[in-house]
Amino acid sequence: MNRRYLAIVLVAGTLALPSLACANAFDNIKQSASGMMNSANATQSGNIAGSATLLRELGTGSFNLASMQNVAGVLGYCQKHGYTQSATEQVKNRLLSKLGGQSKAAQSPEYQQGLSGLLQGGQGNQFNVANLKDRIGTRVCGAVAKQALSSFLGK
Repeated sequence: MNRRYLAIVLVAGTLALPSLACANAFDNIKQSASGMMNSANATQSGNIAGSATLLRELGTGSFNLASMQNVAGVLGYCQKHGYTQSATEQVKNRLLSKLGGQSKAAQSPEYQQGLSGLLQGGQGNQFNVANLKDRIGTRVCGAVAKQALSSFLGK
C-alpha cells in the first residue's frame, strides 16, 4: 500500500506541475502589467504634482523667471495653444516690445525654448508647459503672465 500511495502522489504531482507553472507565469505577467501601470500612474502623478508645485511657486513669487526672452516665448506658446486670456497676450507684447520686437527676440535661444513650452527658472529649474492639460495650462499661463508683470515690467 505504501508503494501504491507513493505512485499516486507522484502521478498527481506530475499532473499538477504544468498547471502550477502556468499559474506562476500568469502571476509574473500580472506583476509586469501592474508595474507598467504603476509607472504610468507615477509619471502622470509627477506631472500633476509638478504643475501644482509650479502654480504654488508662481502664486507666491518663489519661482524666479529666468529671462524675459523665455517668458515671452512661453506666453507665445500659451497663446498658440489657446491657454491665454487677453491680459497674457498684452504682457507678451509688452515683453517683446521691451526686448526690441519679435524679430529680435526670435534670435534668442531662450525665446525659442519658451515657444516650445519650456519655462526656465532663475535657479536652473525648468518646467514643460506642453505636458499640462487645458485647465491647468490656462492657470499656469495666467500665473506666468502675472509674475512677468511684477518681475520684468514693474507692475
